[in-house]
Amino acid sequence: MDIKPIIVNSLNDLPEAPVSQGVTLVKKTGTWKNVRPVTVSRSAPCENACPLRIRIPDFINFLTTNSDAESAALEIIKWNPFPTITGRLCPAKCEVGCNRNKYDDKISIKELERFLGDLYLDKKSIDIKEKKHERVAILGGSISGMAASYILLKEGFEVHLFLKGNETFEDIRGKVPEEILGKELKILQNAGLRLNVNTSAKISELQKEFKYIFVSSSSYPQMVSIEDPKTGKTNFEGAFSSKEDQDISRTIKNAIGVAIYIASKASGKEYKDEEKLPRVVSYKEIIEDYFNHENAVKEINELEDAIKEASRCFSCGTCNSCGNCYVFCPDSAVKWVNNLPEFDYDYCKGCGICVTECPRGILELIPEK
Repeated sequence: MDIKPIIVNSLNDLPEAPVSQGVTLVKKTGTWKNVRPVTVSRSAPCENACPLRIRIPDFINFLTTNSDAESAALEIIKWNPFPTITGRLCPAKCEVGCNRNKYDDKISIKELERFLGDLYLDKKSIDIKEKKHERVAILGGSISGMAASYILLKEGFEVHLFLKGNETFEDIRGKVPEEILGKELKILQNAGLRLNVNTSAKISELQKEFKYIFVSSSSYPQMVSIEDPKTGKTNFEGAFSSKEDQDISRTIKNAIGVAIYIASKASGKEYKDEEKLPRVVSYKEIIEDYFNHENAVKEINELEDAIKEASRCFSCGTCNSCGNCYVFCPDSAVKWVNNLPEFDYDYCKGCGICVTECPRGILELIPEK
């Protein structure tokens, strides 16, 4: 039997239906429920796959809600000091994990990161916290040493970078435009980075001048003496290194971890492992009916391209104020506060419609106490 599709072009095409002409807030029906809807913390598979743990749905939401490229770039830089570099060289594990892969085509996350990093680069600066008296020596100008320099400068240390030759970002030269690397170095120098070129630095000598020493293992493999930032085990007091990886994002993350460990040690605070992300939203939890099949934007050169590609994102696990819960609630129990939903449990009957119609898996029903 052929099924004739229903086409609705205007309100006149809708069938008659009983509709309340007034509000239904006289009777508090919240006492009827045995479950209640709540907003829960979930993570997207893309951010779970990213070694740097960039909050990808958050930066994408800045593009889709306000066309705010600057805020989007700053959100990335919270987690990744060099989006101009990773946006060109990282293996994009985030895209492998992207739920959109199972629908049509992955989001071009790496390309968005590269575009936003380049777009913001001329405005970029390091927001330095309270100045510290401690001095730190960084041995080697690989991406590991540069990432550690960025974080330690931000933490307020006096940072000296020692180079065997005279080049920074030595392990990625030729893979990223020289203009980009030059601007990234200038940002570090503006924050106070001091360069020492063509040096034959030795830890035993540097210890007389510097309280902490970070060794870039690719630049000075013979000096590497520490692998675990949590224990601080080393042959030289105050000397640290981080593991380098074929995945440049993981290399940067390891260097950031050691730099944070040094900052914690200097402040007398306990170093804590990064908290695990909340449960990942699976593709089965995405309501496909609210999305259209669209081709990915593979090359992003204009803000319009970035916004178009960002709009394809499912925003897994992150509320982007779509309003479905508000629209579908039959009891006026969803209030809209600061462009986000809040539940009024005096009227909520626990029907679960809001949970069923949430496209991105951030609502669930829990037993009523």
